Amino acid sequence: MLSNWIAAWLMPVSFLSDKIRVVVAECIAILGLVLLTYLVARILKWIAHFFLGWSFIHNRWPRLTEALRASYVLDALGFTLSAVIAFHSYPFFMPLEGAVLHGIIGRIVGIYGIICVMGLLISSVNVVDYLYGKNPKVPLRGVFQAAKIIIVLLAVLVIISIITSKRPMYVITGLSAAAAVFMLIFKDPILGFAAGIQLASNKLLKIGDWITMPSHGADGTVVDITLTTVRVQNFDNTIVNLPAYDLVSRPFQNWNGMLQSGARRIQRALYIDVEAIQFLDQAMLERLSKIKLLETYLKNKMTEIRAFNEQRNVKESVLNGRHLTNIGTFRQYAVEYLRSLPTIDRTQTCMVRQLAAGSQGLPLEIYCFAATTEWVKYEGIQSDIFDHLYSVMPEFGLYPFQQPTGRDVSKAFGKETTGK
Repeated sequence: MLSNWIAAWLMPVSFLSDKIRVVVAECIAILGLVLLTYLVARILKWIAHFFLGWSFIHNRWPRLTEALRASYVLDALGFTLSAVIAFHSYPFFMPLEGAVLHGIIGRIVGIYGIICVMGLLISSVNVVDYLYGKNPKVPLRGVFQAAKIIIVLLAVLVIISIITSKRPMYVITGLSAAAAVFMLIFKDPILGFAAGIQLASNKLLKIGDWITMPSHGADGTVVDITLTTVRVQNFDNTIVNLPAYDLVSRPFQNWNGMLQSGARRIQRALYIDVEAIQFLDQAMLERLSKIKLLETYLKNKMTEIRAFNEQRNVKESVLNGRHLTNIGTFRQYAVEYLRSLPTIDRTQTCMVRQLAAGSQGLPLEIYCFAATTEWVKYEGIQSDIFDHLYSVMPEFGLYPFQQPTGRDVSKAFGKETTGK
């Protein structure tokens, strides 16, 4: 044993007692063990970096090389191998019995080995996380983070058993009293882990989805899913971190179904001034009959109305009969106009309906689906539709409802003054 040889070599030194001589010999042997471990770790680390450099230069496995470089897994492997060498060479440096520092150094070597193995396992998980953690189909980053937490907890458990010289089961039994404290400390990771499993298994969310969650100010694309949080990049480029548990316990809207369908809904109302609603007179009927979108509709409708009135012996001027209205004709025109547009998905619902009238007039709701999910194109299609409908509304004798403004008040007073 190296420490025994050093102690024998120090025998001629008369001012050292036997106990001090043993301690000095052990310290020198420990320094030798540390130096050996350090040199082995440095050599293995150099070999690892040489391998990564060769792989990078020759463009071999570029993604795997980048993952190994980012996770330092080969460095961790070098430290682990040095720990194995230190563990097996430890008896050569220290005597098996009778040494003062034998037990302490043995525990330190064991703890060093456990830490190196823990680092290697965590680095290996980081490699897999780098390669597959941001899989848009199945969010696995939360699972990888949970695995790293379990590795750390097991390593701490083994280190405590080494320090106390007790079996791990005894340590687990002793820690059972502190279970409530651990539950309190790791409450968020536990809830986040459970929520992550639910999000992944039920396919509620994945990277790349567009979600909105007004309660947390989120309206954007999911860019990362971790153990406890879901990171969303809003459309104004701000980042919102959502607790994973909130995505299970609180409602949020996922627009992925809309993106997959290839069509996006348009649902917006025109507010009509109810005072402008009236029956169609002959002049307006003749003018509207020249519109190609209404030509067939008006012809068939007038034939149907005449037959109805003649059957009941009702003259056209009598209100008991049926008559066309400008609001009904405009509603049909809006439907035919939407159906004629190539930018509207004809396989989806397309209608124009009246909602309940209120203080802001009569809402005439446009309900259809644009044949695109691209935001800019969608807004352009929607704007073009309402630009056109607002422009043709006066042709039907209709006007949009609008709250009086300062200009309206000025005009009203101006007319009154002129009248005086």
